[in-house]
Amino acid sequence: MKTDSQEYYDSIQFKKALQELHITNVSELKEYNCVTLANKLRTGYNKLMIIRKLNDLGYLPSAENAISIHDIPMSRKMRNVFLRNGIVYLAQLSAYPREEILQFRNVGEYAMSEIDTLCEKYGIQIRSLCPIKEAFSEFQFHKKIYPLFFRGNIFSVDDIRNKSANDLYNICEQDYCFTMKTYYRLRKNGVNLCGWNDQYLFEILPQYKSVQLFKQYGIIAVSQLSDCSEQQLKIISDSVPALSSLIQKLLADTHMDKVVD
Repeated sequence: MKTDSQEYYDSIQFKKALQELHITNVSELKEYNCVTLANKLRTGYNKLMIIRKLNDLGYLPSAENAISIHDIPMSRKMRNVFLRNGIVYLAQLSAYPREEILQFRNVGEYAMSEIDTLCEKYGIQIRSLCPIKEAFSEFQFHKKIYPLFFRGNIFSVDDIRNKSANDLYNICEQDYCFTMKTYYRLRKNGVNLCGWNDQYLFEILPQYKSVQLFKQYGIIAVSQLSDCSEQQLKIISDSVPALSSLIQKLLADTHMDKVVD
């Protein structure tokens, strides 16, 4: 039985963990199950406590293959390796490329063979980054894109063609500058992404202008121009002629709204 102090500590940890993931409403848990949430929670939290509490409340569904590492026979060393790296369900391993698992502390070829045996027994697939690197071998991407493509289920050129620039932004963990560099590299190699309900400035402007507006005004998308003052819009229009017609329309709409008011 937990003491009052342990219950209090668990409660604080529970709230803090969800805040870190910007989960403030039950509806925001709909995109998760036990395994996917375990992968999102930072290592160091009592993941099983958090997940079981949400599951007991009916807010978090179990995954079909959500087998706790505590319910699987394995060496103590292997269980400690998993816990040290935030793995509480064996199925979490499918979200990591083999190359990344081999970088876990105390995981060498021998430990990896034990992991392979466990995963094969319980139907968990561990994939490599090699097919992704081969598919994009001519693109000369920065090496950090490959694990991101892996997590975004991008294993071929056709996979990325079916994505929008906004999808790419999320795949790149909302790193605008890295998304922009990846986008230009894709376009240089003849890959055009799908449209979406907005446009990033790098979709319509040269890279240096996109970077300039991002650094000066924090603007990354066309929709954000409406948040600028008239003075800012006029300055942007003068410095970026490609946006002048769009800005003129915004200014005209603003003036019309004032007349109506």
